[in-house]
Amino acid sequence: MNKKSLSSLELAAIINELQILINGKISQIYHQEKKELLFQTHSPGRGKQLLKIVPGKYLCFTNKKEVPLKPSSFCMQLRKYLDNASIKAIYQKGSERIIVLELEKTEKYFLIIELFSKGNLILTDEDYKIIGLLEQQTWKERTVKAKEKYIFPTPGFNWKEVSEKELKSLLEKSNRKNLATSLATEFGLGGLYAEEICKINEIYSKKLPGEVESKEINLIVKTIKKFLNKIEKPKGHIYEDDITPFPLTDRKTISESDTYSEAIDTLNPFKIVSPYEKKIKMLEKTISQQQDAIVKLEEKIELNKRKGELIYEKYSPLQKLLDIVNELKKIKEWNEIGKELKKEKKIKKVDLKEKRVVVDL
Repeated sequence: MNKKSLSSLELAAIINELQILINGKISQIYHQEKKELLFQTHSPGRGKQLLKIVPGKYLCFTNKKEVPLKPSSFCMQLRKYLDNASIKAIYQKGSERIIVLELEKTEKYFLIIELFSKGNLILTDEDYKIIGLLEQQTWKERTVKAKEKYIFPTPGFNWKEVSEKELKSLLEKSNRKNLATSLATEFGLGGLYAEEICKINEIYSKKLPGEVESKEINLIVKTIKKFLNKIEKPKGHIYEDDITPFPLTDRKTISESDTYSEAIDTLNPFKIVSPYEKKIKMLEKTISQQQDAIVKLEEKIELNKRKGELIYEKYSPLQKLLDIVNELKKIKEWNEIGKELKKEKKIKKVDLKEKRVVVDL
């Protein structure tokens, strides 16, 4: 299982789970790895919560905490501004893979988490002027760096608020090769859920976007609304190759968890395997193959050993048979020898082509 990042729909599910943090306070911040931060919060009636944020990939509640010996300068900056800050709101920017935390201390702050592309984590003041960020980035349409105003990326299509009219217009203008691809990319649902919509409604996913009928558009919009209802209280549905916040059609779950966060944190399908781990896995596979080969060789050795012992035990009759065959070869053709040998009970097979005799020992 290897997910690149949360889809827009999956992020919406996580956002719903994060609402329990509202009115809580940030009590500690840890920078665990280069692109992994941990926010410890305390919420009324719920106590301590740990929120893991991995920009560009995912965020979820966790119960694992690794405290680095020395906090990074960015971590220290976040602590300076956000220690004991109240969490006023957590929301997704439209249907973009961007999360905004509205925080308040003596002043108001925004913590913006970007889950698209390389990902980023940005702290701004109430006017969106950047105080600090995980890394400076330059894009075609915007630059993200300290002391500059944070500009949100140009929003795409918001599938959460789509109407039949808007969807019809989008599909008619689409230049994608089929309906599923259009729903996945232009619509922003991702491939898994685009295919699921088609499967549920028995719509041919490979048909051209412009050929989708009005009744099918109606079914697609209704299904999206059902998806939104399902992710209000998401659960973790674990499959062999994915984790989803609600069950998929015609797919057998391996297991389920009470929350989507729990499933993500337990299995971590976004984990990047380092070159060293890949090498170790390759070596382990080679060792396993060699061990299997050794077992087969040992079995072969044992079999040949037993054959040798039998030949030794039956040496006299075998030698006698060999002598008879050699004598017959002097006066008869091999096919005639074969007929003679087949009369013997111990002779199981005579291979005239290969000139071999199979004897039952």
